[in-house]
Amino acid sequence: MAKVDAKHAGPNFWEKLQPRERTLVLALIGVFFVMSTALLFFLRHQKLSAIDEEVADLREGLDMTRTFGASYQEKLAEIEKKKDKFSSEKLLFSSLIEQAESVAEVKTGSQAEKPPVELTSGLQMRAIEVDLRSVSLAQLTKFLSEVEGKEGHTVLTTGLSIRSPSASEDRLNVEITLATYERTEASEDADADAAEEEE
Repeated sequence: MAKVDAKHAGPNFWEKLQPRERTLVLALIGVFFVMSTALLFFLRHQKLSAIDEEVADLREGLDMTRTFGASYQEKLAEIEKKKDKFSSEKLLFSSLIEQAESVAEVKTGSQAEKPPVELTSGLQMRAIEVDLRSVSLAQLTKFLSEVEGKEGHTVLTTGLSIRSPSASEDRLNVEITLATYERTEASEDADADAAEEEE
């Protein structure tokens, strides 16, 4: 039996179709493509929505743990402890520095107290700048230890600038900024209101 050459096999499927049928086939292909893309986007949206719901549930659980759980109660206890560290009595910087001068055997130069700064409701910071001239490192250490160790008050060294007048000398010129944190009347009023509510 003789083989038929592919060139003379006759028109293919597409060529046999009428223009109207070709248009319908192309329309079906286009619809299939559009529907497939839409289905993929829909499935992706559903998956993302499920992930968002899981994340929202986890956040809600964490918020409830922080608000009502043991960690929240521990934070409240820490806040109360911190409040106890801050005195409601005003610290006299002059007396504190005088006492530190006596212990460290030094004499301060200029002293400049800064205006109080309200950090939060019921808590303020007061600061003072002090100059020490021609002191040894041991005297500086004693002076700072004395002021920062003041009982009943929180006193910190927030600024320290040290200069040596000469490389051959062991004497130092020091500029110190001391800060203390105190509870104000607003804090005391809030404590009184809380005590009344508990009663």
